[in-house]
Amino acid sequence: MKYYNSRVCGVAFKPGDFVYRSNDARHAVADGKLGPKWEGPYEVTDALGNGGYKLQSTDGTMLLRTWNVTNLKRCYL
Repeated sequence: MKYYNSRVCGVAFKPGDFVYRSNDARHAVADGKLGPKWEGPYEVTDALGNGGYKLQSTDGTMLLRTWNVTNLKRCYL
């Protein structure tokens, strides 16, 4: 294993975890440069494999699309 790969820790979420989702992935350009970079929190409802996750908002509505782990960040509630 290369030295630069030895310190990398993988990120995985399990159902019930809370996450923020990236606004860049949503292509939100109306807020401009000083707008929020992350939105949420959302609850992970299903881990689909290969970094794909189904999300649910805090009011109970399911999000239609799946989200990749690269566009999610852990929320510590």
